[in-house]
Amino acid sequence: MLFLNRLPRLHHPLLKHRRFALASHDRFFLVIETNDPKYRDTETRQLLESAGSRRIEMVED
Repeated sequence: MLFLNRLPRLHHPLLKHRRFALASHDRFFLVIETNDPKYRDTETRQLLESAGSRRIEMVED
């Protein structure tokens, strides 16, 4: 089960992002992986904006 879920994942690009250190102060982070075949950049951004997102950032490897 751990192997199929690729756990433990010891590295994630988000861990290096400067705003990640503020997660407890800024409430939470929402991560949407772009490797999902149903992912669409503009539709996802519009959804997050309509939900009241304060900050939307793209974090790349």
